[in-house]
Amino acid sequence: MPRRRPNFARSLAVILALCVGLLTACSGGDNSGSAAGAADGEKTLRFVTVYPANTTDAHLVHTAFILNSGTVETLVGLDPQTLELYPWLAESWETDDAQNWTFHIRDGVNFHNGKPVTAEAVKASLAHAMEVNPGVVAALKIQDMEVVDDHTLKITTESVYPALISNLVHYNTVITDVSDPGDLPIGTGAFAFESFDPAGQAVLVRNTDYWDGQAKLDRVIMTANEDSNSRVLALRAGDADVIYRPSLEAIESLGNESGITVESVPGTRVYHLQFNYTGENAELWNNREFRKGMDALMNRQDIIDGVMAGQGTLAYNPFPGDWPFSPTPLDHPSGTEAALKHFEAAGLDVKDGKVTKDGQPLNLKIVTYIARPELPLIAQLMRDSAAQVGINMDIQVAENIDEYLPNNDFDVATYSVLTITRGDGAYFLNGAFGKGGAQNHGRLADPELLSMLDAYNTEIDPEARTQQAKKIGELIEEEQFNSYLVVPNETAAYRDSVSGWLTPGNEFEFQMVTKDLDIA
Repeated sequence: MPRRRPNFARSLAVILALCVGLLTACSGGDNSGSAAGAADGEKTLRFVTVYPANTTDAHLVHTAFILNSGTVETLVGLDPQTLELYPWLAESWETDDAQNWTFHIRDGVNFHNGKPVTAEAVKASLAHAMEVNPGVVAALKIQDMEVVDDHTLKITTESVYPALISNLVHYNTVITDVSDPGDLPIGTGAFAFESFDPAGQAVLVRNTDYWDGQAKLDRVIMTANEDSNSRVLALRAGDADVIYRPSLEAIESLGNESGITVESVPGTRVYHLQFNYTGENAELWNNREFRKGMDALMNRQDIIDGVMAGQGTLAYNPFPGDWPFSPTPLDHPSGTEAALKHFEAAGLDVKDGKVTKDGQPLNLKIVTYIARPELPLIAQLMRDSAAQVGINMDIQVAENIDEYLPNNDFDVATYSVLTITRGDGAYFLNGAFGKGGAQNHGRLADPELLSMLDAYNTEIDPEARTQQAKKIGELIEEEQFNSYLVVPNETAAYRDSVSGWLTPGNEFEFQMVTKDLDIA
């Protein structure tokens, strides 16, 4: 049965062409001959990921390129299939009050330079991360660290903070030997850096002293290329053994090609519309019926079928799926008729299927960005749907969405954010809805929601926290604070000679190059 052709194929082609033009200059460099330097008989795997690193400092890097290389590790790990936390470099931890924590550092672990991983080294690593990265300070909220002995570290947080453990999964909290004078991160993983040029490639070699058993591969050569079509070409040309996120339009054909396996798994991020509560049209967005009307204009299934080539699942709240904290979705009627009823309930004038305010049509600005090519198409879909009810929407394409949005010059933003992550929803909920949260670009400050967040942030009991996160998710959907649309699948393609590959739910919290990865 032929795949349904996207209604936005022409627009997608234009956007992809624009992506190629803008991003080629900062791509990961030449893939051809990338196995150069590998000795005869060595098992070498060539992996092309998406985003290049901006620095070799693992505590400051903006993407998870370093983490995914399998060279560095955190105190706490996150299972890619269950999203359950597990001990990693910390073999255990305990607390009586969720403010005073004791971590037992795993014995017998060495850095790649041969130095032992001690409590003092862990303290120094975390201190450096907080020194250079304000985001780590905000995520960990550490007030004090005390070394008890070689393998025991006490951490005191600023207040009761049960989210500390899940936030120690963050890729900027990896443990490295910050006393090493070299330029490369000195971690503890199954692979060590032989070389690493953020603008080019990273060459990884097996760590023969790895604490959890030696890797099967001798060498891994990683490059980054932000153009998905270029990644596909590299795989087809034999210049890559594994690629992350092939272009959506190539997934079906790649899956039919001999010698190539394609994996597509539900992701842990949600594409959504973020509304601006303090901008020029704040009065509109602070009206729940208006927000519901805008949500009704979005046909989620059309997005999955027409924009995402079927590579996604429906979302109605920030925690879609069957996770313990996932709310049962409410009914979301879509279409112009449903939207018009909400607009009329919002106090707007509705006549002959058109919406006006004080006799004038509504003029709104929607901001999007090309780093995720589906988002501009979602913006186009919203503009076209709004036009059917007389609402004019101007599309603004931002080069860097997180730098653009703080200017407050938007009404709606298409946005992609990890929500189902780190074992609970704490990091997302505080970032997206807390006062001053890094992803709260709409500057929402709802008193009921903030009160629920305060209670959630100080709740120690895991089951109670789960139920509170679920209730917060229910409130977010009931009030339509943002419009959650789809969960994009995470995809990868690799040659059949590759084994041990596991496609993770996102590129930030899970290592892609592991000791079990192999190539025939």
